[in-house]
Amino acid sequence: MGRNNRSRKRRDEMNKIKKARYEAKELIRLKKTLGLLDADGNEIMKDISDVVEVKTSKEIKREAKSKEEQELIYEHQESLEKGEKVKVTNEKTGVEHVFNSKTLKDQYGNYPAWFKKKKTAKRLRKKQHSQKKNFKQAWTTVNVPL
Repeated sequence: MGRNNRSRKRRDEMNKIKKARYEAKELIRLKKTLGLLDADGNEIMKDISDVVEVKTSKEIKREAKSKEEQELIYEHQESLEKGEKVKVTNEKTGVEHVFNSKTLKDQYGNYPAWFKKKKTAKRLRKKQHSQKKNFKQAWTTVNVPL
């Protein structure tokens, strides 16, 4: 069954009028909260650039990318640093484990008992990602046949 469009058209027209009225009120309210208008409604600042720093989406993406790259470089440098060796004896078995303070692994390549598996997997993923990011194959960069 078809609907009557006449009432819908009227409703749309009224909603457009209402929307325009509310937009004007909302703009005034926003300007007051930003401090662009005083209590009487007079404009204090003309340019929005005095209040807010406007950036394009490309600039924001570039900043985020550079931030990620810096984090990866920092992680890579951390992985190159060597940690101290800490000796811990297991009370139950009496076996002595030598843990590296940087990697948290013992001489057998195992993590301590208190170390969580999810955290271990997350560390490994980050480490692999940073190594892939900084890896450059010699044959692609040096000897490229023409």
